[in-house]
This record gives sequence, C-alpha cells and structure tokens, in this order.
Amino acid sequence: MLKGLFKKKTPVEKFMTHLDRIFQTEPEYYKEESETNGIAGVTSIVYKDIPEKGMITGITYGLSLGNHPDWKLGRPELIITVDSKDASWAQVAGYLANSLRGNCPFSYSNTINFREKISDESEMDAFLVFAPSILDKKDFANIDIGLNYKINIAGLYPIYASEMEYIDKNGLEKFWKHPNFDMYNVNRKRIK
Repeated sequence: MLKGLFKKKTPVEKFMTHLDRIFQTEPEYYKEESETNGIAGVTSIVYKDIPEKGMITGITYGLSLGNHPDWKLGRPELIITVDSKDASWAQVAGYLANSLRGNCPFSYSNTINFREKISDESEMDAFLVFAPSILDKKDFANIDIGLNYKINIAGLYPIYASEMEYIDKNGLEKFWKHPNFDMYNVNRKRIK
C-alpha cells in the first residue's frame, strides 16, 4: 500500500539529485530548442559563484539522450567552468551539445571550432574536451540515472581556434602544461 505514495524518480530527476548533492545550491536553467526529432532539447544548468565567487559553472542535460557510435562506456554530458559572471559560457555549452548531438563524440582531446566568439568578453572561439577539473571521478564517471547507460561528464574548455593546430602538432599534454594555459581564464594569452 505504501508503494503508491513514493513516485519513482525520472532520469533527469536522478541526474539533478546527483548535481544537488555536489553543488548544494539552486541553479538557473536555459533550454535549447531540439534539433533532433523525438528528443528533448539540451538544457544548460548554470551555477553562479561555483567553484568560487565570480566564477560560473554550467552542466548540460540532454546530450546523452542522443546516440553516437563511439559511446560504448556511457554517454556524455558537458561541464564548463570559467572565471566569469557571464552565463553565456554555460549557455553555449548547451547550444553546442544540442547542435552537435549525434555527430560529435565529445571524447577527451576532441577540439571543436565554434567559428565565432563564445562571449563578448573574450576572443576565444573554440573548445577542447577533457576530464572535468572541478569534479572528483566519483562525481563525473558512471552516473546512474536509471537507464540502460551511465552518464560520464566531460569537461569543455574554451580555447582559441588557432590553438587547435598547436594541439594537433604538439599533443594535448604539451598544450595542457604550457605556462600560458589557464583553464579558467577567458582572456589568457594565446598559445603559439
């Protein structure tokens, strides 16, 4: 008789419970209009002053609703963290996930040329996908949302499109360890 009183959580509710446990603050939500028939659009979940005051963190939900042949060990959602108060950084992550869903695997070391400035406050116009910088592995890997796949959150890092060639030529490790690389600074010097 008590079973009927407890409603089973939906996948998105389970994902939000997971994020609530980590961030412990109320986010803002921005939803993209779906570009894929039969699948909901991607939502950007935006946390202000996370991980520190003056920073913004955005996480997507909806990328994992699509499918890609490379997604064998789970499906991705994206996280972006920058030293900025401009929510457009997080909204662009949702836009990117929504428009590239099914076409881009969002695998570590993928680069994505956005082809225009991501935000008015920066000249950055591309992204690098790698492990999330502000989450522990238990918080970004194999997240159970009650479906037949797990979610793995991938980090989305704004870069300059000109740096894509540097990464191709020199490798991700050399780029990541370059003295000019500051993953949160949206106005850092270009790496050449």
